[in-house]
Amino acid sequence: MTATLTPPGSAPVTDPATTSRPKRFAASAAIPLLAVAAGLSVGAVLILLAGGNPIDAYATMLDAALGGDTELGRLLTGMTPLVLIGLGYAIAYRTGFITIGAQGHYDIGAITAAAVVLTVPLNSGWVAIPVVAVLAASAGAFVGGIAGVLKARLGVNEIISSLMLNYLVFYGLAWAVRKPLANPNGFTPESERIPDWAMLATIPGTRIHLGVFVAIAAVPLVWWLMRSTRFGFASQVVGESPSVAAANGIPVSRIIITSALVSGALGGIAGAIMLLGSEFRLSLAVSSGIGFTAIVVALLGRRNPFGIVLAAALVSGLTLGSQAVQRTQEIPASIGTVVQAVMIVTVLLANRIVERAR
Repeated sequence: MTATLTPPGSAPVTDPATTSRPKRFAASAAIPLLAVAAGLSVGAVLILLAGGNPIDAYATMLDAALGGDTELGRLLTGMTPLVLIGLGYAIAYRTGFITIGAQGHYDIGAITAAAVVLTVPLNSGWVAIPVVAVLAASAGAFVGGIAGVLKARLGVNEIISSLMLNYLVFYGLAWAVRKPLANPNGFTPESERIPDWAMLATIPGTRIHLGVFVAIAAVPLVWWLMRSTRFGFASQVVGESPSVAAANGIPVSRIIITSALVSGALGGIAGAIMLLGSEFRLSLAVSSGIGFTAIVVALLGRRNPFGIVLAAALVSGLTLGSQAVQRTQEIPASIGTVVQAVMIVTVLLANRIVERAR
């Protein structure tokens, strides 16, 4: 017997899983809270072992993230790539496409942005920024699409292929900052500073740039894409059961490739935003692992667009706070990384427990 599915806008499908929505919602809300509590508890123990006071340390972290306009600007700009890449990961994961290629998408977006603004005399932000956005998104989509095609057409494991692509893009970055985009007056592998006309506009007196608003706008757009469109419906079915999707006429390969393209495009835009809004020059430091951090954000946010925003704020705040604690109290900043690791392990364990209890 062939299962029958109904897309959005048609008669609803009776699904036993929907009969306990209040319980599912409670579990979805409780798991991230439990993860945060576990992470902060372990962090408190580590701070004590390092000779610090957990209350003072966490107060310093909070002040470093939300203490004023400057701190808030740093928090928001730090959140921006995490939100965009996390949204891309959530879209890909929904189809069962477990990519870890976000770092490569981010890096290729930054490389593309630098190549355009440093070699093409556009001389106007009104022209340069849309051009860079389109090209960076296309470059990210190209890299993401490679893994998507390999998965959909040849059955290649996307974890392996996307990881290998990360390395290829990184070596491309290393070549670019030493050869075609190298600063002729510098001694380190980095490009020249991008021209002023290519920098993203900021709110006067703050570090909040245009990219922050791009990320804000992307959240409801992705939520709508995932919840209220035929693509979102189809991607969910493909992720849950490709065979059922194929039996009901859903083009499984096309959905997987499309999700990989969208995921890569969001990562490419994130890389371009960070280059034009915060970094201002291409260097090896661009490939700092932010793509992997964004996967943590997506998992901690339960792959919900609005949950990803909250998780990005938490992770970005922890990063800024850990750096402040290291400066002021001589407590290792790596404690923040440990807290993030405990949070994600807690999420994974709690998810497993909930799945077994169903």
